Amino acid sequence: MKQRIITAIGIILVVALPVALGGYWLEALALFIVCSGAYEWMHIQPGFKKWPKYILPLSALAVILTRYLPEEYFLVVMTLIVVFLWSLVVFVEEFSIIDAFTCISYVVIFSLVYHAVGQISGQHQYLWTIVFATYGSDTGAYFVGRAIGKHKMNPRISPKKSWEGFVGGIVFGFILSFVVSFGYASNLNIVLNTLLCLICPITAELGDLCFSAIKRHFEVKDFSNLLPGHGGVLDRVDSLLLNIMIFSVLYTIVL
Repeated sequence: MKQRIITAIGIILVVALPVALGGYWLEALALFIVCSGAYEWMHIQPGFKKWPKYILPLSALAVILTRYLPEEYFLVVMTLIVVFLWSLVVFVEEFSIIDAFTCISYVVIFSLVYHAVGQISGQHQYLWTIVFATYGSDTGAYFVGRAIGKHKMNPRISPKKSWEGFVGGIVFGFILSFVVSFGYASNLNIVLNTLLCLICPITAELGDLCFSAIKRHFEVKDFSNLLPGHGGVLDRVDSLLLNIMIFSVLYTIVL
């Protein structure tokens, strides 16, 4: 427990500044998540250690590259990346079709996340709303679930999650993000900010379940042990990543 608390304090100290200030600080944090996420996403594959060493860094580089390409070349480059990873199965014996789809899913998902960070960086206060909605939902679900949770949501994926906790998380995440955002929402689009308060608490819990399904499939408790007592980076930002993608959808539709 002591190690878990110390690590939690360290995480807060490292993450608070980029979230609060945005700009280069936020970009540095996003790059760290992209790169550490590449390792955590891929190394749970049973044959990862036998892969050619260039696959992981090239996949991370592909994610970074797609963010800064001119828009008209995005689909071209993304298609070439997918074809390259898919084709490796033919030429590299230690790289299976499941391995290829693992890398492709990483590139696609994290490219969407990294693009969304670019949209957020213009007005990074939206990230404050997303963070409060996400972790408010997580906190509310935990405490309500422990107090009155009786009806299991999906024991196959997450045995401890209950419908009571799910509803409690949504309510608490909405209230927390909505109330806190009164302090800065005048600088934001009120419709977009309100939609984030409403939707992100729901998709936060979906994101947690989606990442739990990955760990359940590969029979691992955490994505890594990079953060003692807390697992890996993806264990801490799983719901946040999905909500950042949801932000991109809402941002495009509303603005």
